[in-house]
Amino acid sequence: MSDFLRTELEKAQQCLLETYELAASYGDNEEKDTSKYLLLMEQICQIRDNCIRNDRALEMAIAEHTIDSFQITFQREVKGPGKKFQAKRTREYKAFADRLDEISNSVNTSEEAPSTSKDGAMEMQVQVNLNDPLTKRRMVDPVKNTICGHTYEKSSIQDAIQINPMLRCPVAGCGNNQYITTAHLKPDKALKLHLQRLVDADENGDNDD
Repeated sequence: MSDFLRTELEKAQQCLLETYELAASYGDNEEKDTSKYLLLMEQICQIRDNCIRNDRALEMAIAEHTIDSFQITFQREVKGPGKKFQAKRTREYKAFADRLDEISNSVNTSEEAPSTSKDGAMEMQVQVNLNDPLTKRRMVDPVKNTICGHTYEKSSIQDAIQINPMLRCPVAGCGNNQYITTAHLKPDKALKLHLQRLVDADENGDNDD
């Protein structure tokens, strides 16, 4: 299989995961249904297997000395006897299914009430706020603090860090005592898509009026 096709299949798989993360966080029950994502992953696995099978057939056929024998050998190897391919048994499919479960569990955990850990300390629970904790305005380009999970507007948190390098998470009640650095911040793609949906919905509502 070519490097290009391998990369494209990996991109498709990652796109499915990011789409499900958005659906799990903000979608309805139908959008949260994992079956359609698993079905698409089966198709990706099937495409990957077909490419590998074709590559192997080509290796066998290329040793032939005539066009006719090349075609016969190639078709024989592609359609040859063997166990039927089962995508659900592949390592890639199982890893994808596990990742869907992790995303679902992560979203469900964040929606639960705060719980107490074994040492009696209150565990941090993250609730997504659409407004930036610094400017109090709705975010446009959100970034997530990988330490505590809270989200900020990218420009405002970067400006705040420059002004005060000893800045801690500005969300009230956050138990994260580490100073924020740019290394702690990563784009929150799922929330950004959700925010864009809200903007589009508001614009459509204004147009209806």
